[in-house]
Amino acid sequence: MGPAKYFNNIIIGQFVLTGVPVKVYIGGRYLTITDTDDVEDPTFGFGMDEDGDMQQFDYRNVMQLSVSGNVVDLETYNKGMEAKFGGGGEEKAEEPKDDAKADDEKKDDKEAGQDLSDSYVPSLKSLAEITKDEVDAIVAGAEAAIDAAKEKTKAAKAAEKDTIKKEKEKIKAAQAQPIDEFYDSSRYIEPSKYTFGVGDIVKNKNTSCPHAGSMGVVKKLMDLPKDMGTVVMYTVTNKGTTYRPGDVLTKTMDQLEPIQTPDALEDMDELNVRDEHGDKKIENPKTGKKIKFSSALKAPKGTKVYNKARKMYNRLKEK
Repeated sequence: MGPAKYFNNIIIGQFVLTGVPVKVYIGGRYLTITDTDDVEDPTFGFGMDEDGDMQQFDYRNVMQLSVSGNVVDLETYNKGMEAKFGGGGEEKAEEPKDDAKADDEKKDDKEAGQDLSDSYVPSLKSLAEITKDEVDAIVAGAEAAIDAAKEKTKAAKAAEKDTIKKEKEKIKAAQAQPIDEFYDSSRYIEPSKYTFGVGDIVKNKNTSCPHAGSMGVVKKLMDLPKDMGTVVMYTVTNKGTTYRPGDVLTKTMDQLEPIQTPDALEDMDELNVRDEHGDKKIENPKTGKKIKFSSALKAPKGTKVYNKARKMYNRLKEK
């Protein structure tokens, strides 16, 4: 059997029988062979175009095939057949046969159920199956790569969620600290190098803070995360508009100053008395009019009204 001169219906049909996608390239476009019935006629075949319409074509005009996406031209096909069958070329000339002998051979072939195309279909089918196996291997490899990529993405998302969860926990822990407000330390003078300790007496010096002027005994010191500074928790011992004795306030260290001198402690006692009894009335000996006790304590020292208020202060302090 010599090399094929064009893709006839038998060649195309044998590829279709393998079950792989087969297309014929003709007239500058591909037509899809949907079934063996499309190439049943030995002269003209039918193929589906890109619009889904069936188009008739002449086998002799087929330039190449697409088998599972692989381009197979006539030269490639013939080389494959030559390698498969160990040779090629034209068929050997047969000895002349008389009509009777020829009729007998045709009769024998018919009775045996043999046909010329059937005699080499298995070989072409095997050739196509090799191509199909290669395609299957490529598909399997691609699917494995896709699965691996999905697993990698899944692991990355899990790591991202874990990181977000941990950072949110850090934020939650930081926000849980009993801090009343955020304080910009750049607006205030750097505090002394003295580090507050539990039991020390402190005073809020931040004039923009609602608890400015509050004083108390340090109860606890806490370091904020990520070197954000230190906060001081103190129990209030004086009274103000927004605070009273017994309140526990928490402020950053730079809002507070230590109260260490006896004079300062005395001032704190006086403030406590003023806060507690400041609205009491006291008579001014000079004018005979009554004024607030807290105002009398602010009078110049040595005046009669100041001395009278001081005596009242001492009595109240003892109480």
